[in-house]
Parts: sequence; C-alpha cells; structure tokens
Amino acid sequence: MKKFVFLFSGAMLAVALSGCGLFAGPPHENVPALVVPSPSHSSAAWMHVDAETRTVDLKVIAGYASHGFNLDGTANGAMDVRVPEGWNVVIDFTNASGLNNSLAVVSSGRSTRQVFPGAGTPPLQEGIAEGQTRTLKFVAARPGTFRMVSLVPGHEASGMWAHFTVTAAGAPSLRL
Repeated sequence: MKKFVFLFSGAMLAVALSGCGLFAGPPHENVPALVVPSPSHSSAAWMHVDAETRTVDLKVIAGYASHGFNLDGTANGAMDVRVPEGWNVVIDFTNASGLNNSLAVVSSGRSTRQVFPGAGTPPLQEGIAEGQTRTLKFVAARPGTFRMVSLVPGHEASGMWAHFTVTAAGAPSLRL
C-alpha cells in the first residue's frame, strides 16, 4: 500500500508541476513533427490563393480531429506556410479543442507578441473557448522566418506551432 501511495503522490506532483508552467518554454527543434492522418490533408482544403488581389486565405483549426495540441492536425512545426512579402493574409481560426487556444504569428519560440498588426487572436495568453472562431487579417510586411503558435501558456511547448515564412518573392505555399 505504501508503494502505491508513493507512486500516486509522485504522479500527482508531476501533473501539478507541469500545470505550473515549470516545463513550459519553446520546443526544441529536434522534436519530431506530427501530422494526424486525414483524407482532407491536401493544401487545397486549408489554403486558397487569389493572385489578383495578392491574398492568402488560411483555415486553421486548433485541436483538429480531437488529437490534442495541434494546428490543422499538425504539431511541432510539421505545417509550413509561405507567403510572399506584401501579400494580404486572412486566417480563419477555429478552436475545436476542449481547452482555450489562441493563434498568433510571432518572431520566435520565445516571443509572446504578434509580429504584424492584426496577426493574433486576442486575448493571446487566455485564448478563446472551444467552438469559438476569430479572423486574423494582416499584411506580410517583411521577409523573415516566423512561427504561428497558440500563446496560451504551455501550448507551444506541447506542439502547437507551425512555420510561417514571409519570402521576398515567389508564390504562396502550404506544406502539411
């Protein structure tokens, strides 16, 4: 019985510490990427490009298919969005997770501020509730390598991030 109590107490301590953000922080780049298998994982289901208006429309779902900490069924940087500089970006963000989530384009794994005006879903640290949606609208104003993340504490470290790159030229693309 003492062994059971000790194991149970240790497990509860680990859960409590993880909830305190002790293990939070930017994920290591060598964490394996994850894609939830789905017949709808073609880029056409998630991205629409209008070259005439220079607009990229993205659909991003947090907690896609009830598979935990993911964006469109991807985790740990498996999704790669590329948009040319100066293009308009519209992201329809839906929280399908049982936890609050947010979405923002930030400069790095340690940043908690959106990199372009309009590139985040307020409240960023609190997130929005399950079933809620928000639309982000911004201009990809400068080239660079950024991240699209949930800024609710602990979510990025749990895998809720994707690559977001603004290129100097070229065409928009999405890799899942």
